[in-house]
Amino acid sequence: MASNDYYRTLGVARNAGHDEIKTAYRKLAMKHHPDRNPGNNDSESAFKEINEAYEVLSTPEKRQIYDQYGVDGLKAGAGGGRGGFGGFQGADLGDMFGDLFENLFTQGQGGGRGKPRTRRGADLKYGASITLEEAFSGVKVPVNFERTEVCQECDGTGARGKTGIRKCPACQGAGRVQYSQGFFSFSQACPDCGGQGEVISTPCRACGGAGRQKKSAIINIKIPAGVEDGAVLRVSGGGDAGLRGGDSGDLYIQVSLKHHPHFERQGPDLAYECPVAVWQAALGGETDVPVIEGGRVKIKIPQGTQHGKVFRVPKQGMPAAGGRDRGDLLVKVKLEVPHDLTPRQRELFEELAKIAGHETPAEEKEKSFFKKILG
Repeated sequence: MASNDYYRTLGVARNAGHDEIKTAYRKLAMKHHPDRNPGNNDSESAFKEINEAYEVLSTPEKRQIYDQYGVDGLKAGAGGGRGGFGGFQGADLGDMFGDLFENLFTQGQGGGRGKPRTRRGADLKYGASITLEEAFSGVKVPVNFERTEVCQECDGTGARGKTGIRKCPACQGAGRVQYSQGFFSFSQACPDCGGQGEVISTPCRACGGAGRQKKSAIINIKIPAGVEDGAVLRVSGGGDAGLRGGDSGDLYIQVSLKHHPHFERQGPDLAYECPVAVWQAALGGETDVPVIEGGRVKIKIPQGTQHGKVFRVPKQGMPAAGGRDRGDLLVKVKLEVPHDLTPRQRELFEELAKIAGHETPAEEKEKSFFKKILG
């Protein structure tokens, strides 16, 4: 960034309007703000240049002086009678842009200087695998996982007793340090104590000063009836513990359904392939099919049923959300052709073929033989 070219610093054209300048400033300020880049000298320098450029270009009178005379004109108070910067004592960015940066960078910090800055714990995501029968009825399943929990030995302070914490010598307990450059002054979180106002002189033996420890945990998750494959359940506060009294993150459980040997789920419906013998499909009759809660139900196979025909059995599928209604059981006919025929079965099939006007393989072979001899 070039501090002498304010338009280039903000990345806008010289004829840019106020809203465009404001948008560009906010983007760059969020990117280079010291709270987001602790200990980064380049970002700190860039942040100062961004604020200097915005202060000038967002004020019509100052922008006019800058456009006519440049940075030197601003320093000299050019334009006599226009006021210039003669009486300007430096802008407090905390006052000018407090709402923006308080919302972006100090959420959950306790609201005042010198108070510990809390931080929400991280969200966690784990999986739970259940059977289709368990998804039908609903089930409680234990989930084993790891998360960070508040250290019991130091109660989350990270220090070995009360004497293990002392006031930060860099900020004198304020939690923030003040910087001044030219006309501007601004404050940022103290880099020595991270904005806490306190530093740990004697770390806790158990957590090494972190205030949190990795622990194995187990929680029983109630999975509702009718849950879909891939559904995600949220356990509020079940994630990592917050930092310095901050709220815990959430735990998300993604449900997966195990493969079922008979049923395939299709939304609220269940699909089942029913084997049906050729003669049963031709003559018609009844057959029984399994249902998800156990047992079997009878369905009618009409005379002349074709392969792939689907019969719908109402209210024998999966429960809908809330368990008030149920889907259907979709029974798809799969014709079974016998592989090994007994002599009697073969005789009957050949007779059936003759009646239907079809030649048997033996007759076709015989006709082919005489055709070759005669001709």
